[in-house]
Amino acid sequence: MEGRSTTDQIFTLRQILQKCREHQVPGVVGCIDSTHIPILRPTKDEHMYFNRKGFHSINAMIVNTDHNYRILAINPRFGGAAHDSFVWDMSAEREFFEENFRNGESRLLGDSGYCLAPWLLTPYRNAYYGSGEEKFNSIHSTARCSVERGIGVLKSRWRCLSSDRKLRYSPKKITAIINVCCALQNMCIAYNVAFDLDYMLLPADQLSVTAEMRNDSVLDRRAQRIRDAIRDSLLD
Repeated sequence: MEGRSTTDQIFTLRQILQKCREHQVPGVVGCIDSTHIPILRPTKDEHMYFNRKGFHSINAMIVNTDHNYRILAINPRFGGAAHDSFVWDMSAEREFFEENFRNGESRLLGDSGYCLAPWLLTPYRNAYYGSGEEKFNSIHSTARCSVERGIGVLKSRWRCLSSDRKLRYSPKKITAIINVCCALQNMCIAYNVAFDLDYMLLPADQLSVTAEMRNDSVLDRRAQRIRDAIRDSLLD
């Protein structure tokens, strides 16, 4: 993420949108990622909140829409033990984007922690240097930095969500706090509440666990064709 300017991020996302339009593919409207919000050890269902990094947390799924880091959706209902793909599969947001895609509309960009679907484009695995797959992955990664950086901005402005703090409430109340912080974040963006981004920004969580691909479904094959069409257009 270092070395990439905001202008670079805007250009890259627009480039992907343009390639989607050229191939008559419904447009990318945002990016998805998850982040762990540290909490004190719960007294109930403790195992559901102990994550793979060795601490207790809420696994908050975030969808953002643009370089301004506006939050389109937040889902902090699951404990840190839940995998990113599980949180996505169980969310109302997945149902929303699946339904919209079936009506010929929108999709998201996500990392390899999610399963490839027509409404969620993920990177190619084992892409060779100089190949169309590698070029697609490079553009995909640069565009998706908007959600990673957006998570850093969110945690920097609302420090109760950052890794150096632990919310001292029940998981249910912490879920409400996360929702409120995201709503306030969008209000700050809408009203141009200024802060020093470079000073406040924290590194976003890097969750790179690869999800199992479901290669035998009709939707998987359709998703692969969509991703391949964008890949091929980058070689023109």
